[in-house]
Amino acid sequence: MTQGRHYSIDINVTIDDTMHQAFDHMVLSMQTMMNQVAKGDHHRRENELLRQANEKLREELRRALVGSAPMAAPTPTPPAAQQPPERAQPPAAARPAPAATPSSMGGFTFEKSIHIHETPVHSVAFDHNRVDKQMLATASWDSSVKLYSLADGGSVVKTLGGPHAPPDSKMGGLYSVAFAKTADHILGCTSCDSTVYLWDHQKGTMLCQLKGHSDEVNGLDFHAQQQVMCTASDDCKVIIWDFQEGITLRTLDKHTKAVYGCKFLGMENQYLVATCCFDQKTRIFDMRDKQVVGLLQLHTDDVIGVDYSVQKQLLATGSDDGLIGIWDARSWKLQQMINTKEDGRDGNEVKRIGFSPDGCMLAAACSSGKVLVYDVTVSPALQVAVLDGHADCVFDVSWMRCERTGYDMLVSASHDHTCRYWRRRV
Repeated sequence: MTQGRHYSIDINVTIDDTMHQAFDHMVLSMQTMMNQVAKGDHHRRENELLRQANEKLREELRRALVGSAPMAAPTPTPPAAQQPPERAQPPAAARPAPAATPSSMGGFTFEKSIHIHETPVHSVAFDHNRVDKQMLATASWDSSVKLYSLADGGSVVKTLGGPHAPPDSKMGGLYSVAFAKTADHILGCTSCDSTVYLWDHQKGTMLCQLKGHSDEVNGLDFHAQQQVMCTASDDCKVIIWDFQEGITLRTLDKHTKAVYGCKFLGMENQYLVATCCFDQKTRIFDMRDKQVVGLLQLHTDDVIGVDYSVQKQLLATGSDDGLIGIWDARSWKLQQMINTKEDGRDGNEVKRIGFSPDGCMLAAACSSGKVLVYDVTVSPALQVAVLDGHADCVFDVSWMRCERTGYDMLVSASHDHTCRYWRRRV
């Protein structure tokens, strides 16, 4: 322990300024200590009065119960060896999930659970061509796409495909869905049957089946200004299509394992497309010559999710290793890394991810049944929300901003057969 300083003061000698300040400091410290002691005594007296009042209330309650039903004695807890075996858990789809607390929702308000499929929902996408309709599409393992309007309480507007569809409209189990950006009536979806399907979703008719892949097709994206689409497959390829003509323009075949996602990188990078792969790498291709112009390496497991923010010129990647990488699209350098396994989420895997409309936040669909939302305008990124409620893996997320209401809308898709809808005021 550090020894205190000692002062010898002759009261007949004039005290200089330094000694005067030291003496004042010593007196002030003693006064502070005495005040703290006094406060402690005051708190102890208050606690004693509260304890006495509590005992009085308990005694009154005991007297009131006399003459009525006697209070049951607590059941003793048996030793661990005598505890009954745990009951088998119900299937995930039937098991209720814990509700999110307001403190964990970061300003998001849960609006509703959407149960319109009877099998896992792998993908969800908003129709940004018709924001006023608040329309979204869901793609499920039941081989159907549901068009669902969040307006007016929510309802299924149309079903594309499905087990009861006529032969010319049948599809296999679906992995992803997206709306075309240059043709507001076209919707695309990808299937485990190696096919890409294009629909006129306004009329509910299938336009064509694109057959170029030789294995399951996992993801797709539409170009912002061209009649071009990209699709990613387990056949280790990404195909660039002219979707109006239904023809292959390019095949990007430099992957060594299955490719799960692909994303065009805005008009500022109009010839570039990013692909994420089970070989743990994210590649940036120049479509003109099919060359890899960027190779992003961070992850140690399958890379599942990829998204791009035009506003911030950032690329995000999400992996089964539980990490999210945020990359600067101007230099392809890692800007920051987010570890979603923190806060007791050991074993968490990141599936698909999505930037908010302004690029300030990133939502991550997670195997833990949660949607994690991060503020990526700061470094390190700040977790602003943990959105609970799903009883199984969350696989996809989609955002849309409604300027009329002033809200950002966020919808998740899960293996528990449901989607969940949240809103957050901008």
